[in-house]
Amino acid sequence: MLVIAGLTGAILPFQGELGHLVAPQVWNVAPPDARATPLTGPELARRVEAETGGTVSYIPLVVEPSRARAVFVSAHPGEAPLGYDEVFVDPYTGAIRQRVRYADLRDGPVNLMPFLVSFHYSLAAGQWGRLLFGVAALIWFLECLAGLVLSMPRAGKGGRGGLRQWGRAWTVRRRQGSAVLIRDLHRAIGLWILPAMLVFAWSAVAFNLDQVHTPAQRALGAQGLYRPVTNPLPAQGDPMTLERAVDVGEALMRQEAARRGFEIRGPEALSLNPYAGVIGYYARTSLDGPTRNGSTAVWFDQVSGRPVAFRPPFGSTPADAVDKTTRMLHTADFFGWPYRVLVSVFGLLTVAVAVAGFILWLRRSGAGRVAPADRS
Repeated sequence: MLVIAGLTGAILPFQGELGHLVAPQVWNVAPPDARATPLTGPELARRVEAETGGTVSYIPLVVEPSRARAVFVSAHPGEAPLGYDEVFVDPYTGAIRQRVRYADLRDGPVNLMPFLVSFHYSLAAGQWGRLLFGVAALIWFLECLAGLVLSMPRAGKGGRGGLRQWGRAWTVRRRQGSAVLIRDLHRAIGLWILPAMLVFAWSAVAFNLDQVHTPAQRALGAQGLYRPVTNPLPAQGDPMTLERAVDVGEALMRQEAARRGFEIRGPEALSLNPYAGVIGYYARTSLDGPTRNGSTAVWFDQVSGRPVAFRPPFGSTPADAVDKTTRMLHTADFFGWPYRVLVSVFGLLTVAVAVAGFILWLRRSGAGRVAPADRS
């Protein structure tokens, strides 16, 4: 499991760049003329819905001019499935360039990186895969804690501490044979990256094992980063237009910024939830920290525009903030490309620790030995 997670985790920090590289015929877009400008997010959503007959619930408000826009789409309630759940749209014309089932390799190379994402988190095996990986992540986290305790210096004879022995545990002896080298690599690399391993292991539990993560977070005082938004008094009537929703969302975000003292850096997306009768407006703000993605949100009634909820990106409690931070560290959403490189290196080091540990286990169990009678 660690080998799979480490190898795929070393690739995924650069999934955007690699995805564009392996499927340029889908992603790369040239403007029809020098004066052309991309369509707005609401207009793109309308054109996708008109061409597919489906519905779009998440509408990006920032369009990258040189890239196709990936848009998730689903059938209207009670209607037959569309046969796909994601489309890639020309940002200038709204024309659909390809329709795919997310992460399905049968739909071509454009799904290679989404497949690796799915494989990284669930072996591309749905809920059972998530459960399996979640249990493995919990075991990994507990092993990291045990390793931390076992690695601490012990008192020697006469009450003297074992700091000198503990210092040796962080080093690798390279001239005492392969057995010593493998053992030292397993122990030393594990100690070097132990804080990161704790973060990645627990965040993997957060992603995959809600049965454990949610009660633990609640015990620490968390309210939940992704709890549903409720609208106890939804207004009656037709939902407002998407353009009107953008205007209402911008105005409400400005009010929250003035009240709470944060800076708005740009729009991000609209999220439509007709079942709750609400619309979410997401923006990139100073509350989001060192990331390009905006997850500061205001939610409002889809008919009247009455504010319903404000959701800061790191939640409302310290436990929520720690949860969000560990998740973003896991997905390399912080600090730009230097941190993404570090995450890739961490993935490879995790593989090295796992492989060295497996070799040590084989040797200790006798599986790697050859009986004297079998030697030639």
